[in-house]
Amino acid sequence: MGRRRRFAQQEEDDEKDLEAMRRDDDDEETGTHRRHDRPRKRSAPESDEEEAEPEEQQEEEEEPDDEENAEAVPIGDPVKVTGTGKKHYASFKYEGITFELEDTVLLAPEDLPQKPHVAIIKDITETEESLNVTVQRFYRPEEAERKDGGSWPKQDTREIFYSFHMVDVPAESVMHKCVVHFIPLPKQIPRPKQLPGFVVQKVYDAVEKKLCNLCQQGHEDKLQEIDSRLEMT
Repeated sequence: MGRRRRFAQQEEDDEKDLEAMRRDDDDEETGTHRRHDRPRKRSAPESDEEEAEPEEQQEEEEEPDDEENAEAVPIGDPVKVTGTGKKHYASFKYEGITFELEDTVLLAPEDLPQKPHVAIIKDITETEESLNVTVQRFYRPEEAERKDGGSWPKQDTREIFYSFHMVDVPAESVMHKCVVHFIPLPKQIPRPKQLPGFVVQKVYDAVEKKLCNLCQQGHEDKLQEIDSRLEMT
């Protein structure tokens, strides 16, 4: 996630600063001249106030970047407003990435040992408190409970189950986009090199805790939604 990227960038910047300090020490000890492409040292300021002013200005310039990276922000005007001022948007930006409605994404898990959740962004809402997204969950075979207990057989390591389970999560829990392919039975799942990404062939009922095929009876009211996903694949 972006948090890991920021940590890695910070470590890289620290290493560059440390290397620059080493080169400065070597120059002072050996009396060698600086390379022509390196900036010269500034002359000593006449007063402390003259030196403090540029530093404060630099901190003010860098602060907006940190705030932009730390929080998700909506893009454009709201497409509608409902309830007590809840604003709905078509997209938002987080850590330099733009996310839109119907994007398939990975969500940060509640517990670190767990794998990221796979979901579809269905709504983007903003209140006075925060920016949230309503997502439609996919289930990994190990996440989907069985009514009679046990675990579901896995046809492919990339397989996940489609579901109609909706949940609301903070927009900052969205990690990045991913690819999900819908492949109806009896079609065979192509090899990973031919079709990288997750694959779906079954629908999971989180209430009844049962599985059915994508085009099987039992969710006729959702067939149009499933057909649109099949056409996208």
